Amino acid sequence: MPSPFPSTSSHPGHGEIHLTLLPPALPTFSTLTYTYPLKLLPSTPHILAPHPQTSNESNASPNGSNTVTLAHTSPTPIQPTFVPLLFLLTYGGGVISGDHIALIIHLDPSTRLTTTTQGSTKIFKPPPNISSSKPPTTRQDLTVHIAPHAALWLAPDPVQPFAGSLYAQTQRFEVEREGNLGVVDWVCEGRRARGESWGFEGWRGRNEVWDVYGKDGEGKERRMLVRDAVVLEGRDIRGRMDGKGVFGTVILRGPLFKGLADFFVEEFKTLPRIGGRNWGSGNEVVKELTKEEEWRKRRLEREKEDGVLWTACHVRGCAIVKFAASEVEGARWWLGCMLREEGSVGREFGDGGLMFVR
Repeated sequence: MPSPFPSTSSHPGHGEIHLTLLPPALPTFSTLTYTYPLKLLPSTPHILAPHPQTSNESNASPNGSNTVTLAHTSPTPIQPTFVPLLFLLTYGGGVISGDHIALIIHLDPSTRLTTTTQGSTKIFKPPPNISSSKPPTTRQDLTVHIAPHAALWLAPDPVQPFAGSLYAQTQRFEVEREGNLGVVDWVCEGRRARGESWGFEGWRGRNEVWDVYGKDGEGKERRMLVRDAVVLEGRDIRGRMDGKGVFGTVILRGPLFKGLADFFVEEFKTLPRIGGRNWGSGNEVVKELTKEEEWRKRRLEREKEDGVLWTACHVRGCAIVKFAASEVEGARWWLGCMLREEGSVGREFGDGGLMFVR
Protein backbone atom coordinates (compact mmCIF):
# COMPACT_ATOMS: atom_id res chain seq x y z
CA MET A 1 0.00 0.00 0.00
CA PRO A 2 1.52 3.38 -0.97
CA SER A 3 2.16 5.87 1.81
CA PRO A 4 -0.53 8.57 2.18
CA PHE A 5 2.14 11.08 3.23
CA PRO A 6 3.98 13.24 0.67
CA SER A 7 7.60 12.43 -0.01
CA THR A 8 10.27 14.63 1.52
CA SER A 9 13.81 15.54 0.54
CA SER A 10 14.86 16.49 4.08
CA HIS A 11 17.70 14.72 5.81
CA PRO A 12 17.96 13.80 9.50
CA GLY A 13 19.64 16.49 11.57
CA HIS A 14 19.57 19.12 8.81
CA GLY A 15 18.21 22.62 9.25
CA GLU A 16 18.09 25.97 7.50
CA ILE A 17 17.56 29.53 8.75
CA HIS A 18 16.97 32.53 6.52
CA LEU A 19 16.38 35.84 8.27
CA THR A 20 15.14 38.72 6.15
CA LEU A 21 14.02 42.29 6.83
CA LEU A 22 10.48 43.33 5.96
CA PRO A 23 9.40 47.00 5.75
CA PRO A 24 9.75 49.10 7.71
CA ALA A 25 12.38 47.21 9.74
CA LEU A 26 10.90 43.93 10.90
CA PRO A 27 13.19 40.84 11.02
CA THR A 28 11.31 37.77 9.80
CA PHE A 29 12.25 34.13 9.36
CA SER A 30 11.47 33.48 5.71
CA THR A 31 12.89 29.98 6.22
CA LEU A 32 13.07 28.02 9.47
CA THR A 33 13.28 24.28 8.93
CA TYR A 34 14.80 21.42 10.90
CA THR A 35 14.58 17.66 11.25
CA TYR A 36 15.25 15.28 14.13
CA PRO A 37 17.54 15.26 16.12
CA LEU A 38 17.97 19.01 15.51
CA LYS A 39 15.40 21.46 16.83
CA LEU A 40 15.25 25.27 16.36
CA LEU A 41 13.16 27.18 18.89
CA PRO A 42 12.54 30.96 18.54
CA SER A 43 12.13 32.84 21.81
CA THR A 44 11.45 36.36 23.08
CA PRO A 45 13.37 38.86 20.90
CA HIS A 46 15.42 41.77 22.16
CA ILE A 47 13.86 45.17 21.37
CA LEU A 48 16.44 47.65 20.11
CA ALA A 49 16.34 51.31 21.11
CA PRO A 50 15.51 53.60 18.16
CA HIS A 51 18.50 54.94 16.27
CA PRO A 52 18.48 58.48 14.82
CA GLN A 53 19.15 57.10 11.33
CA THR A 54 16.08 54.88 11.46
CA SER A 55 13.53 57.49 12.53
CA ASN A 56 10.51 58.17 10.33
CA GLU A 57 11.75 61.68 9.65
CA SER A 58 14.98 60.40 8.12
CA ASN A 59 13.03 58.05 5.86
CA ALA A 60 10.24 60.44 4.85
CA SER A 61 9.77 61.05 1.16
CA PRO A 62 9.44 64.58 -0.26
CA ASN A 63 5.66 64.22 -0.57
CA GLY A 64 5.35 63.49 3.14
CA SER A 65 4.71 59.74 2.97
CA ASN A 66 6.83 57.58 5.26
CA THR A 67 8.74 55.04 3.19
CA VAL A 68 11.70 52.90 4.13
CA THR A 69 14.30 51.64 1.69
CA LEU A 70 15.96 48.37 2.64
CA ALA A 71 19.67 48.35 3.45
CA HIS A 72 20.75 46.59 0.28
CA THR A 73 19.30 49.43 -1.85
CA SER A 74 20.22 52.34 0.42
CA PRO A 75 23.64 53.72 1.36
CA THR A 76 22.38 54.21 4.94
CA PRO A 77 21.83 50.90 6.78
CA ILE A 78 18.58 50.35 8.62
CA GLN A 79 18.57 49.29 12.25
CA PRO A 80 16.05 46.47 12.83
CA THR A 81 13.37 47.02 15.44
CA PHE A 82 14.35 43.87 17.35
CA VAL A 83 16.87 41.02 17.44
CA PRO A 84 15.39 37.48 17.28
CA LEU A 85 16.63 34.94 19.81
CA LEU A 86 16.92 31.37 18.55
CA PHE A 87 17.75 28.27 20.58
CA LEU A 88 19.74 25.51 18.87
CA LEU A 89 18.54 22.33 20.54
CA THR A 90 18.90 18.58 20.26
CA TYR A 91 16.43 16.07 21.60
CA GLY A 92 17.70 14.72 24.90
CA GLY A 93 20.24 17.52 25.25
CA GLY A 94 22.86 15.92 23.03
CA VAL A 95 23.71 13.79 20.03
CA ILE A 96 24.50 10.12 19.95
CA SER A 97 27.41 8.43 18.28
CA GLY A 98 27.18 8.66 14.50
CA ASP A 99 24.68 11.54 14.36
CA HIS A 100 25.26 14.33 11.85
CA ILE A 101 23.91 17.83 12.48
CA ALA A 102 24.09 20.26 9.54
CA LEU A 103 22.74 23.80 9.77
CA ILE A 104 22.75 26.64 7.24
CA ILE A 105 22.15 30.25 8.34
CA HIS A 106 21.65 33.16 5.94
CA LEU A 107 21.26 36.70 7.28
CA ASP A 108 19.97 39.35 4.87
CA PRO A 109 21.25 42.95 5.02
CA SER A 110 20.66 44.80 8.31
CA THR A 111 19.29 41.78 10.17
CA ARG A 112 20.62 40.53 13.50
CA LEU A 113 20.32 37.15 15.15
CA THR A 114 21.24 35.77 18.56
CA THR A 115 21.70 32.00 18.76
CA THR A 116 22.36 30.04 21.94
CA THR A 117 21.51 26.77 23.68
CA GLN A 118 19.67 25.81 26.86
CA GLY A 119 22.61 23.87 28.25
CA SER A 120 25.76 22.05 27.24
CA THR A 121 25.56 19.83 24.17
CA LYS A 122 26.34 16.28 25.28
CA ILE A 123 28.20 13.94 22.95
CA PHE A 124 27.12 10.45 23.96
CA LYS A 125 29.32 7.42 23.55
CA PRO A 126 28.23 4.53 21.31
CA PRO A 127 26.12 1.72 22.76
CA PRO A 128 28.07 -1.27 24.09
CA ASN A 129 26.81 -3.58 21.33
CA ILE A 130 28.91 -1.73 18.73
CA SER A 131 32.16 -3.61 18.42
CA SER A 132 34.74 -1.42 16.72
CA SER A 133 38.23 -0.24 17.44
CA LYS A 134 36.99 3.32 16.95
CA PRO A 135 33.46 4.65 17.62
CA PRO A 136 31.44 6.30 14.84
CA THR A 137 32.16 10.02 14.56
CA THR A 138 29.49 12.46 15.69
CA ARG A 139 29.52 15.51 13.41
CA GLN A 140 28.16 19.04 13.49
CA ASP A 141 28.54 21.34 10.48
CA LEU A 142 27.50 24.99 10.40
CA THR A 143 27.54 27.23 7.32
CA VAL A 144 26.74 30.92 7.77
CA HIS A 145 26.43 33.79 5.28
CA ILE A 146 26.25 37.30 6.73
CA ALA A 147 25.21 40.14 4.41
CA PRO A 148 26.36 43.77 4.81
CA HIS A 149 25.30 45.40 8.11
CA ALA A 150 23.89 42.09 9.36
CA ALA A 151 25.12 40.54 12.62
CA LEU A 152 25.27 37.10 14.18
CA TRP A 153 26.04 36.45 17.84
CA LEU A 154 26.58 32.70 18.28
CA ALA A 155 27.06 31.94 21.97
CA PRO A 156 26.12 28.38 22.99
CA ASP A 157 26.99 26.52 26.16
CA PRO A 158 30.08 24.31 25.88
CA VAL A 159 30.20 20.99 24.08
CA GLN A 160 30.52 18.17 26.63
CA PRO A 161 31.92 14.94 25.15
CA PHE A 162 31.40 11.83 27.28
CA ALA A 163 34.05 9.16 27.67
CA GLY A 164 34.44 7.01 24.58
CA SER A 165 32.89 9.54 22.19
CA LEU A 166 34.42 10.82 18.97
CA TYR A 167 33.36 14.27 17.74
CA ALA A 168 34.15 16.63 14.86
CA GLN A 169 32.69 20.01 13.98
CA THR A 170 33.23 22.51 11.19
CA GLN A 171 31.92 26.08 11.29
CA ARG A 172 32.30 28.22 8.16
CA PHE A 173 31.38 31.90 8.30
CA GLU A 174 31.16 33.96 5.10
CA VAL A 175 31.03 37.62 6.11
CA GLU A 176 30.44 40.36 3.57
CA ARG A 177 31.96 43.81 4.01
CA GLU A 178 30.34 45.66 6.96
CA GLY A 179 28.97 42.33 8.19
CA ASN A 180 29.36 41.40 11.86
CA LEU A 181 30.24 38.10 13.50
CA GLY A 182 30.67 37.07 17.12
CA VAL A 183 31.31 33.41 18.02
CA VAL A 184 32.00 31.60 21.28
CA ASP A 185 33.20 28.02 20.76
CA TRP A 186 34.22 25.97 23.79
CA VAL A 187 34.57 22.38 24.97
CA CYS A 188 34.73 20.96 28.49
CA GLU A 189 36.28 17.83 29.92
CA GLY A 190 33.11 15.74 30.31
CA ARG A 191 31.75 14.28 33.55
CA ARG A 192 34.56 14.73 36.06
CA ALA A 193 32.45 13.20 38.86
CA ARG A 194 32.36 9.94 36.90
CA GLY A 195 36.09 9.96 36.28
CA GLU A 196 35.68 10.95 32.62
CA SER A 197 37.96 13.98 32.62
CA TRP A 198 39.09 14.37 28.97
CA GLY A 199 38.30 10.68 28.50
CA PHE A 200 36.83 10.90 25.01
CA GLU A 201 38.38 9.28 21.94
CA GLY A 202 38.81 12.57 20.12
CA TRP A 203 37.49 16.09 19.57
CA ARG A 204 38.16 18.13 16.45
CA GLY A 205 36.90 21.65 15.84
CA ARG A 206 37.52 24.04 12.95
CA ASN A 207 36.32 27.61 12.52
CA GLU A 208 36.78 29.44 9.23
CA VAL A 209 36.08 33.12 8.59
CA TRP A 210 35.87 34.21 4.96
CA ASP A 211 35.75 37.74 3.61
CA VAL A 212 33.15 38.04 0.82
CA TYR A 213 33.44 41.06 -1.46
CA GLY A 214 32.33 42.25 -4.86
CA LYS A 215 29.17 43.64 -6.44
CA ASP A 216 25.88 41.76 -6.67
CA GLY A 217 25.33 40.09 -9.99
CA GLU A 218 29.01 40.10 -10.90
CA GLY A 219 30.11 37.10 -8.88
CA LYS A 220 31.54 37.72 -5.45
CA GLU A 221 35.07 36.83 -4.43
CA ARG A 222 35.99 34.98 -1.25
CA ARG A 223 39.18 35.31 0.76
CA MET A 224 39.98 33.31 3.86
CA LEU A 225 40.82 35.45 6.88
CA VAL A 226 41.03 32.93 9.70
CA ARG A 227 41.20 29.16 9.98
CA ASP A 228 41.30 28.16 13.62
CA ALA A 229 41.58 24.43 14.31
CA VAL A 230 41.64 22.54 17.62
CA VAL A 231 42.54 18.85 17.77
CA LEU A 232 42.26 16.92 21.03
CA GLU A 233 43.00 13.26 20.49
CA GLY A 234 45.58 10.58 21.12
CA ARG A 235 46.78 9.18 24.41
CA ASP A 236 46.68 11.04 27.72
CA ILE A 237 44.63 14.06 26.67
CA ARG A 238 44.02 14.76 30.33
CA GLY A 239 47.72 14.94 31.12
CA ARG A 240 48.30 17.42 28.31
CA MET A 241 45.51 19.76 29.50
CA ASP A 242 47.54 20.77 32.58
CA GLY A 243 44.60 20.58 34.98
CA LYS A 244 42.25 22.65 32.82
CA GLY A 245 38.66 21.52 32.54
CA VAL A 246 37.51 23.77 29.70
CA PHE A 247 39.08 25.30 26.61
CA GLY A 248 37.54 27.77 24.20
CA THR A 249 37.80 30.38 21.48
CA VAL A 250 36.06 33.70 20.83
CA ILE A 251 36.08 35.14 17.30
CA LEU A 252 34.94 38.71 16.61
CA ARG A 253 34.67 40.58 13.31
CA GLY A 254 32.89 43.68 12.08
CA PRO A 255 32.16 47.23 13.24
CA LEU A 256 29.45 46.13 15.68
CA PHE A 257 32.02 44.04 17.59
CA LYS A 258 34.96 46.42 17.25
CA GLY A 259 34.53 47.85 20.75
CA LEU A 260 34.45 44.38 22.30
CA ALA A 261 37.41 43.22 20.22
CA ASP A 262 39.52 46.20 21.28
CA PHE A 263 38.43 45.73 24.88
CA PHE A 264 39.75 42.14 24.98
CA VAL A 265 43.05 43.11 23.38
CA GLU A 266 43.59 46.13 25.63
CA GLU A 267 42.75 44.15 28.77
CA PHE A 268 45.20 41.47 27.71
CA LYS A 269 47.93 44.10 27.49
CA THR A 270 47.36 44.98 31.17
CA LEU A 271 47.88 41.41 32.40
CA PRO A 272 50.91 40.90 34.70
CA ARG A 273 53.88 39.57 32.76
CA ILE A 274 56.27 36.82 33.80
CA GLY A 275 59.29 38.39 35.46
CA GLY A 276 57.47 41.62 36.22
CA ARG A 277 58.56 43.32 39.42
CA ASN A 278 57.70 46.46 41.35
CA TRP A 279 60.97 48.37 41.79
CA GLY A 280 59.49 50.90 44.18
CA SER A 281 60.99 51.49 47.64
CA GLY A 282 57.81 50.49 49.41
CA ASN A 283 57.30 53.97 50.85
CA GLU A 284 55.15 55.27 48.01
CA VAL A 285 51.76 56.68 48.84
CA VAL A 286 49.05 54.23 47.82
CA LYS A 287 46.71 56.03 45.48
CA GLU A 288 43.01 55.42 45.42
CA LEU A 289 42.00 53.09 42.64
CA THR A 290 39.50 54.15 40.02
CA LYS A 291 36.33 52.15 39.42
CA GLU A 292 37.92 50.53 36.38
CA GLU A 293 41.07 49.62 38.31
CA GLU A 294 39.01 48.15 41.15
CA TRP A 295 37.11 45.99 38.64
CA ARG A 296 40.35 44.85 37.03
CA LYS A 297 41.91 44.00 40.40
CA ARG A 298 38.91 41.88 41.46
CA ARG A 299 38.87 40.17 38.06
CA LEU A 300 42.56 39.28 38.22
CA GLU A 301 42.13 37.83 41.71
CA ARG A 302 39.22 35.71 40.54
CA GLU A 303 41.12 34.62 37.42
CA LYS A 304 43.89 33.31 39.66
CA GLU A 305 41.41 31.44 41.89
CA ASP A 306 39.67 29.82 38.92
CA GLY A 307 42.87 29.03 37.03
CA VAL A 308 41.85 31.17 34.06
CA LEU A 309 44.44 31.63 31.33
CA TRP A 310 43.71 33.66 28.22
CA THR A 311 45.18 35.57 25.33
CA ALA A 312 43.83 37.94 22.67
CA CYS A 313 45.08 39.42 19.40
CA HIS A 314 43.96 40.99 16.13
CA VAL A 315 44.32 38.81 13.02
CA ARG A 316 43.36 40.05 9.54
CA GLY A 317 40.52 42.24 10.71
CA CYS A 318 39.30 39.71 13.29
CA ALA A 319 39.92 39.44 17.01
CA ILE A 320 40.80 35.98 18.34
CA VAL A 321 40.54 35.21 22.05
CA LYS A 322 41.73 31.90 23.51
CA PHE A 323 40.84 30.93 27.06
CA ALA A 324 41.03 28.01 29.47
CA ALA A 325 40.00 27.45 33.09
CA SER A 326 40.05 24.75 35.74
CA GLU A 327 36.27 24.34 35.56
CA VAL A 328 33.39 25.48 33.37
CA GLU A 329 31.99 27.82 36.02
CA GLY A 330 35.30 29.67 36.22
CA ALA A 331 35.35 30.22 32.45
CA ARG A 332 31.66 31.17 32.51
CA TRP A 333 32.28 33.77 35.22
CA TRP A 334 35.26 35.23 33.36
CA LEU A 335 33.41 35.52 30.05
CA GLY A 336 30.41 37.10 31.75
CA CYS A 337 32.63 39.52 33.64
CA MET A 338 34.32 40.70 30.45
CA LEU A 339 31.13 40.96 28.38
CA ARG A 340 29.15 42.81 31.03
CA GLU A 341 31.94 45.28 31.71
CA GLU A 342 32.29 46.18 28.03
CA GLY A 343 28.51 46.15 27.60
CA SER A 344 27.96 46.03 23.83
CA VAL A 345 26.62 42.45 23.64
CA GLY A 346 23.89 43.11 26.20
CA ARG A 347 23.04 46.41 24.53
CA GLU A 348 22.96 45.13 20.95
CA PHE A 349 21.70 41.55 21.45
CA GLY A 350 19.89 41.64 24.80
CA ASP A 351 19.79 39.26 27.75
CA GLY A 352 19.60 36.29 25.40
CA GLY A 353 23.10 37.09 24.22
CA LEU A 354 24.37 36.69 27.79
CA MET A 355 22.30 33.65 28.70
CA PHE A 356 25.27 31.29 28.27
CA VAL A 357 27.22 33.05 31.06
CA ARG A 358 24.45 33.08 33.68
